[in-house]
Amino acid sequence: MIWGFAGPWYGQFLRQPDGTLPAGEEAQLWAKLEFLRRHGLRCLGLGLTAFDALAPDLRERLGAYLAEHDLHLTLYVGFKYLEADDAEAQRQADQTAALLARHAATARCPLCLTTPRAGHRFDRQRPLLEKFDRLTASLTPLAAAVHAAGLPLGIENHGDYYVDELVGLCRRVPHLGLFLDTGNCFLIGERPAPACAVAAPYVVGTHFKDHLVAPRHDARPLHFEVGGAALGDGDVGLRECWNLLRERNPRWPELVMEIEMVAPEGGDPVAALDRSLAFLRSLPGGGLE
Repeated sequence: MIWGFAGPWYGQFLRQPDGTLPAGEEAQLWAKLEFLRRHGLRCLGLGLTAFDALAPDLRERLGAYLAEHDLHLTLYVGFKYLEADDAEAQRQADQTAALLARHAATARCPLCLTTPRAGHRFDRQRPLLEKFDRLTASLTPLAAAVHAAGLPLGIENHGDYYVDELVGLCRRVPHLGLFLDTGNCFLIGERPAPACAVAAPYVVGTHFKDHLVAPRHDARPLHFEVGGAALGDGDVGLRECWNLLRERNPRWPELVMEIEMVAPEGGDPVAALDRSLAFLRSLPGGGLE
């Protein structure tokens, strides 16, 4: 199992020993890797095209650093799935395959990640079944390309579609798994633990996240309030989700578990991170060491 960090990247997490914040994307990337090492974490996410755009000498130095410290980059892939026809979807898949052949080993990539990139289920832009037919057609060659590179591809529930709908997509698309965001369930009105129970056999990784939530009956328009929380302090039921994954996921030892820790409003992100890491260390059978 690989534990990592997905953000948010609060300034307190990246601040240098002299108190300054790193300036520029390259300096921030090195600071993020140092953050991983300080906290016993081993991966973070980066776009595949962004990795390809790095200067060759930087990629070489980065690859050496990742190998030396047993770190990894999960690589984001994807394109506008709804707008692509079959020929464009294949072209994008071929391009992704070429980039993975060039960079996956250097990035020590354990998994590729995408999102639906298809609005949301309530937007009425086009019929829901039509959306999923197009997603199926576009994702099939991409998932095949990532699989041929020896990697799993996970699609994240991004606060846009129900988890069971994305599970249905995984059943339709060979080699597509689910990258489960435990907190995003709340964004679309799902209970996280039941969603996790449905998702568990298809999960290839997670954004392991907690939230404090409350219905706002007094607000106009009515809404459901989703706030930050240290892992284990919120309403997701992360321990139950963890146990469901342990019991039902066939890839359990190989999962990529990326912490996503949104600090409580007005709270100290460092203190929230400390509580989150302590919670992860309390989990049985694969929790953070």
